[in-house]
Amino acid sequence: NSMETRKRLNIGCSDFKNLMDNDNYFIDKSLFIEEVINAEKSVLLIPRPRRFGKTLNLSMLRYFFDVNIPENEKLFSQLKIWQTENNIKEKCGKYPVIYLSLKDAKKDNWNDTLQHIIIEIVDMYRQHVYLINSGTLLDTEKYEFNCILSKKADISVYENSIKKLSNYLYRHHNQHVVILIDEYDTPIQAGYKNFYKEVISFMRNFLSGAFKDNPYLYKGVITGILRVSRESIFTGLNNISVHTVLDYDFSDKFGFTEPEIKNILNDFNLNDHFDEVKKWYDGYNIGETTDIYNPWSILNYATRHREGFKPYWVNTSSDELIRERINERDANY
Repeated sequence: NSMETRKRLNIGCSDFKNLMDNDNYFIDKSLFIEEVINAEKSVLLIPRPRRFGKTLNLSMLRYFFDVNIPENEKLFSQLKIWQTENNIKEKCGKYPVIYLSLKDAKKDNWNDTLQHIIIEIVDMYRQHVYLINSGTLLDTEKYEFNCILSKKADISVYENSIKKLSNYLYRHHNQHVVILIDEYDTPIQAGYKNFYKEVISFMRNFLSGAFKDNPYLYKGVITGILRVSRESIFTGLNNISVHTVLDYDFSDKFGFTEPEIKNILNDFNLNDHFDEVKKWYDGYNIGETTDIYNPWSILNYATRHREGFKPYWVNTSSDELIRERINERDANY
């Protein structure tokens, strides 16, 4: 309908609140929140291809749970999540949230990559700087908190930073914590050739601290492209479940389903383009959900269809790892 079409497509915006506040065009994936709440395990690792809405979904979780911004409830009132049971809705605005994105933590040596990870950790602590004057922290904890903020802490302090912060938040809010980590594998991919040992060692300690036997944890959600083997990084984590593109859970929560595609084309008066769109951009089966489309390609096409069909996805990433594996295979034949 034309009302929907007047909503502007804000391509590349992965901040949920921004999309909602600006009344941008939005495909409602809010039932993802319910699926996270109902998941049996407390930690979920969800690898998905690039440009599949991972950051936007994590951002949506962040705004839903965050106890520090209860007014965000209004962002959800028109979405499917608000049609669910009360025991789901009442979790809105109830939990302290730790949010960390490692998407920029990629350099060609370990030291620079670590500096980028530290920048993100500093930012994560800055979001909760109110804790320093809250009366919750001991003097030694305040000192350590300030060392992190001024980037003067030892590496072991950074490795333990999520676990410590979740402890502080739990004490302050008297509530368990939601931990969201986006693109956890970016630094690992960066180090694949030259500093794998260092990056794996750091990430193992960093993530184990956050998720292994952490008594302050309510839910953890980790997204990335790759499933890095459990042995190397999630050692001994028995509260984690991995939901890859082969698994049934969350299968329709990332990427666009065929009914969603039909709605988009309808809203943009492109109904008669469906067969072509399907031929170009329908390429994924996730669990039992067939015909999953890459959102990036679809949204670009919807706004630029006069330019014809293009492989929009191709220019968005470097896939050295995949290329290397393929070359390796060729070399072995």
